[in-house]
Amino acid sequence: MFYMKKVLLVLIFGFSLTFVNAQIMRPDKSGRIDNISRNDSTSFNKEVQIKLDGLTKYTDYKVISIQNDTTVVDTTLTLKKDFIFNHLRKDNFELLPFHNQGQTYNKLGYTFENSSLLPTIGANAKHFNYFKVEDISYYEVPTPTSEIMYKTGLEQGQVLDAFLTMNTSRQFNFSIAYKGLRSLGKYRNSLASHGNFRSTFNYHSKNKNYYARGHFSSFDLTNDENGGLTDASIVSFENNDPNFIDRARLDVNFTDVENVLEGKRYYFEQLFTLFSKKNNIEKHNLIVSGKLKNYNAVLKQISILKNDSISTKKQVNNTAKSESLINTDSITKNITFKTDSLTYKKTTARLDSIATQNKIKIDSLSIVAFEIKIDSSQLIAVQETDTNLKLGHTFMYETKHYRFTQSTANTIFGNAFQSNISDHTSYQKLDNQFYLQLHSPYTGTLKAKINYYNYNYHYNSILFYDSETISDKIKGNAIAVGADWKTQFGSIYLNADASSIITGDITGSTVKAAAMIKKDSLFSFKGFAEFTSKTPDFNKILYQSGYKDYNWQTNFINEKISIIGAEFKSEKWGNFKASYHLIDDYTYFNESSKPVQASETLNYLKVKASKAIRYKKFTLDNTIMYQNVSKGEAFFRVPELVTRNTLYYSSYVFKGKPMYLQTGVTFKYFTSHKANAYNPLLSEFVLQNSTEIGDFPVFDFFANAQIRRTRIFLKVENLNASFTGRNYYSAPNYPYRDLTVRFGLVWNWFI
Repeated sequence: MFYMKKVLLVLIFGFSLTFVNAQIMRPDKSGRIDNISRNDSTSFNKEVQIKLDGLTKYTDYKVISIQNDTTVVDTTLTLKKDFIFNHLRKDNFELLPFHNQGQTYNKLGYTFENSSLLPTIGANAKHFNYFKVEDISYYEVPTPTSEIMYKTGLEQGQVLDAFLTMNTSRQFNFSIAYKGLRSLGKYRNSLASHGNFRSTFNYHSKNKNYYARGHFSSFDLTNDENGGLTDASIVSFENNDPNFIDRARLDVNFTDVENVLEGKRYYFEQLFTLFSKKNNIEKHNLIVSGKLKNYNAVLKQISILKNDSISTKKQVNNTAKSESLINTDSITKNITFKTDSLTYKKTTARLDSIATQNKIKIDSLSIVAFEIKIDSSQLIAVQETDTNLKLGHTFMYETKHYRFTQSTANTIFGNAFQSNISDHTSYQKLDNQFYLQLHSPYTGTLKAKINYYNYNYHYNSILFYDSETISDKIKGNAIAVGADWKTQFGSIYLNADASSIITGDITGSTVKAAAMIKKDSLFSFKGFAEFTSKTPDFNKILYQSGYKDYNWQTNFINEKISIIGAEFKSEKWGNFKASYHLIDDYTYFNESSKPVQASETLNYLKVKASKAIRYKKFTLDNTIMYQNVSKGEAFFRVPELVTRNTLYYSSYVFKGKPMYLQTGVTFKYFTSHKANAYNPLLSEFVLQNSTEIGDFPVFDFFANAQIRRTRIFLKVENLNASFTGRNYYSAPNYPYRDLTVRFGLVWNWFI
């Protein structure tokens, strides 16, 4: 219940701020704000006089990623919102969830891009609900903004994600958020209890020569583990035995296991401007555009005069009085407008003659006068036109603890040193980076960086077992240097990044390159390549456990990952991405849950495409993924085909359009394959050769609605469970969820 107290504190704090800020004082015609509700018991004698400086727009509510990509707070209802309405808040197309929310996911597809140089703690099955540095967003909002996401759980439980952000000034923003999840689950000993706290700040000086931002995150991800159904329970489940419709009556492999991943992260980033030179490109463009606008307005007035001889005198007089159209252009300075028809004819004839010329010189700036179009050679892109040199610093310190506890040892994991098991793995990581960044319109953005890493992966003691000594820690330092470059040539974007560890006890390097062509909002095409050498996860190099078979210390060499690919995105023609992977010395857990390193090169092709077909108020949204493993299928298994197809209807309903409705059916399917088995002791997926899962359809019905800024979601999951057979599994021994009805909402407030 501790995490629920945290949620209540966050909500109370958010609602109190909402209530206080909601007492908006409206100004009178003079702009002065008087006490409107003098008799209101909530009013005070000394009220703050507020001066409104303008109306806010939805584009003012900015969400900024770690890469400084900026989007806006989105309160619309789309099909994508349905796909991300889960406790991860992400589209899980390539993931196969276990029956209870908050449990782990089996992978239907793999991504090896952007691999970290520094090894991780492992326990990868516990990290799906973990917020990485890249998952934390920063904000800039003109008024306090909040969001509440709520969704029901499986058999007693729910997930609640509460978020609040505000700017105390134009320069400083902070946010606070907490996501709490608790869900009992349908099967015995499958409780999930998660807590994620995040707090961020974002600051820049008034002259924008100094930027700083950072965050603190704390997480506690606890799961009861049952090891899946027993062999006898699997028979009862697949035969749909009426005595076991209540899934809690089915036997599971153990009922006394719990694993926990918890930790904290402190992140801080700052950027100083050492040198900055403003250029006058933007001013130049404004002058050119202004002259064109004024000249175009003159021609428009003359055109009106020519077509209406009756209103000639009146129109010419009005034109002559308009100082914004006259005396601002060298062409119109010498034109004198008079009401006599002779002067009018001479004036129009002169302007007609000017307008028929191909080009006219105005203050040595070239324009196209015939259609009054801007000569693109005279207008220079305004984006990032400064030349500057900046010094940056990024600091990140993170701690993680993985615990596995079991009150009585079970032979499923083999022999144990003692009757009760209490495994504890700790990991601390520090990343301190300094970089120098040069930007100019000619070189783009060029960054040189140096990282200092400190890591400590450890246990409580050294283990002596069967004439083998297993150390208690992997501890050391490393220094890496690198550079990255970003630039733009018209509609072509180039990006390159390289880093290499030059000193330390671990080694690694990475080189990335990408080129993209973007044609306005029509389409974008990107080609990319990545070459990485990295140390395997620490839990594959060193592990200690109360179970004898789960103690090892290996001497693996680096994994070598080579990726090439292409990506196409278009609102009109759909999205397409293909990537080809070559991985040498790939490490994995074998059938005995022991880490091994493959001697064969893994060849892995992944192609993913999506396209929505619309007809009136109906839409068919399709996403399909094809995968092929030409070499390495003995240790790397994925389904050949994964598809998701949604047919839905969307429209405003009721008089006055108070509600927007989207309702339809989603079909999901993947081909059968020998999927990896889940090992709750390691919190890893391991190789198995006995069971195939897949080749079962899943239909989900949904009815979603938007009322102002509130999105309401209702879903019936696996509605075909009763008539397509009970052969649906998320992993061997772990059934997928039965027919389930769940609902929830996402609600935004803007003060």
